Amino acid sequence: MKLPSHTELTLHLIREELKCRKFFNSLRKLGFHDCPYQPNLDNLIMAYVGLPDNDDQIFNFYYTVMDTHSELINETKESVLEMALEVYCELMARK
Repeated sequence: MKLPSHTELTLHLIREELKCRKFFNSLRKLGFHDCPYQPNLDNLIMAYVGLPDNDDQIFNFYYTVMDTHSELINETKESVLEMALEVYCELMARK
């Protein structure tokens, strides 16, 4: 069994976080707030990218990038992969 590389795993986590954000942000727009079942992969993603999660400015940058790109995805795998790659590149550039 071949395990995914560090980059592949990071991209997978970003893709999943983008889809979750899209879903839960849509629920918020419909009036459903504070769902306790929303996964939070932020700290894990930041660790895999090499960003400190205890710096408010960097976390705000990360949060904005993730929210912006989650709004841009649609139901296709290609869309999610494209946005995940863009997020990854922006985060790595910030590092």
